[in-house]
Amino acid sequence: MTIEFPLRHMAATLVLGVSIFLSTGCTNMPQGVSQGATIVGLADSGALVRLAPEQELVVRLNANRASGFQWRIDKSIDQTVLLADGSKISMTSQQRSRGDEVGTQMLRFIAQQPGRTRLNLVYTDLKQGIVEGTPKYTVEVIVAPKPVAEQQ
Repeated sequence: MTIEFPLRHMAATLVLGVSIFLSTGCTNMPQGVSQGATIVGLADSGALVRLAPEQELVVRLNANRASGFQWRIDKSIDQTVLLADGSKISMTSQQRSRGDEVGTQMLRFIAQQPGRTRLNLVYTDLKQGIVEGTPKYTVEVIVAPKPVAEQQ
């Protein structure tokens, strides 16, 4: 027994399926990260990041929760430009099942008013503090209103 569908029914089904897929969160954004966030990682160290006021910046770096080492702000940032909004270390289910100790640390920041600041992070634990050779991470952050054409 063969079931045949007219071409228009297949097209309608395809369009419906794609729209459901897109509307139910087809996104690569990590859980808890806003849709318009800018996400940077280790390869972006030294880069310039442009944000609009109230836009979220997420820095994703590897961290070892078991050893106590994690990324922390090294030098103060201009909080009128960029405000720290928390940090979380997470692991995938595959990492947990393998017994990995290294997970992903997500440090969240919220852009404030227009300006420029440097975000310096250091990988350390509270006991040792910063020692010679401690890994560091830096991004230069510029907060500026979106151009009028992008706001519409």
